[in-house]
Amino acid sequence: MMNEKVIYPSSSVEGYERDIVNSTHAGFGVRLVAYLVDGIVIGSLKGIILNPLAKLSDWDLSAYYLAPIFSIANITTALIYFLYFIMMTWFFRATLGKMLMGLKVVSTSGRHLTFLQVFTREWPGRYISGFLGNLLYLVVLFNPAKQGIHDMLSDTVVIHERQERLRDRLTAPVMKQNSSF
Repeated sequence: MMNEKVIYPSSSVEGYERDIVNSTHAGFGVRLVAYLVDGIVIGSLKGIILNPLAKLSDWDLSAYYLAPIFSIANITTALIYFLYFIMMTWFFRATLGKMLMGLKVVSTSGRHLTFLQVFTREWPGRYISGFLGNLLYLVVLFNPAKQGIHDMLSDTVVIHERQERLRDRLTAPVMKQNSSF
């Protein structure tokens, strides 16, 4: 008959373990680089999608409704921007910029991201964070959990994927088999 005993990491590792758990959250610098990469991707998508579509359908991209902010170009660019962030985060938990930097978006509860969380984070959350020339993204610098406003609204956090795997290995119980006859 075999008995399984759960052995947790030794107490001499606790300080290091605590540092790993706290360092999984991605800071402002790495998130800024990911966002800049995403900006390049979105600009490329806009050029690939919008310009040929405008030529095929004879759209005047500068035409607007009520105010210049409601031009065809601005509306379609906003759709491409928000759909890119929503779809990439929903399907991959990361945009191309985050993937390049080894980051991903996770729920603070530890559960899988819900579509409502993703939608809240990527549409109204990004819209609010974009006020004042994107200055509200600086909240990440001053928040102890390294969350932006869009993260706080949706109960999410951006983490380093490699450090998360290391943290999971350190905090997971190690199974040891003892046999007794």
